[in-house]
Amino acid sequence: MKSGQLQINELRNILNEHFHWHKARLDCFVSMLLALLAVNTVNLTQLAVSFPSRALISSRYRRMQRFFSEHWIDYDDVAWFIMRLFGFSDSDYYLSLDRTNWKWGKTDINLLVLAVVYRGAAIPVYWLPLNKRGNSNSRERIALLKRFIDQFGRDHIKGLLADREFIGDQWLGWLLEQKIPFTIRIRNNGYTT
Repeated sequence: MKSGQLQINELRNILNEHFHWHKARLDCFVSMLLALLAVNTVNLTQLAVSFPSRALISSRYRRMQRFFSEHWIDYDDVAWFIMRLFGFSDSDYYLSLDRTNWKWGKTDINLLVLAVVYRGAAIPVYWLPLNKRGNSNSRERIALLKRFIDQFGRDHIKGLLADREFIGDQWLGWLLEQKIPFTIRIRNNGYTT
């Protein structure tokens, strides 16, 4: 067996330990990951070209579309996979809260993202689509952090890092109640009491 196939089998086995998907579903996911590494984009049209298969490119494209349209993904499972993959489940870490937005055609994509800080990068663990333009509110931030705490507890959280848009009495009061240390950048004309 070629070393490339050994690596594919190893990746499939690792993912199967966490997700317990049907073999065909898991094979499709592994193929998408390999294509993603090859082309560095999430564009399905471009992924289809590098998708390891003898099928027609149009068939590969439809297979990926079916994966996303017909398969429910448990994001708690994804979060656990990420936490274990990077060894976060047994160590202390900082969380980072940020918002990202962009356009997909005419559609605005606006996500509130909770990530674990790892070697100077933020590894997304949970995200919340904001069905609006602009900033998140305290309720949305609290819900996202509660989801994380429900799965992983708060014992390993060294602190929460966030930008200046993540302020507000209710939000900061909740962090203080929960005894979650935080470092939030403030505007140069802001003040704290």
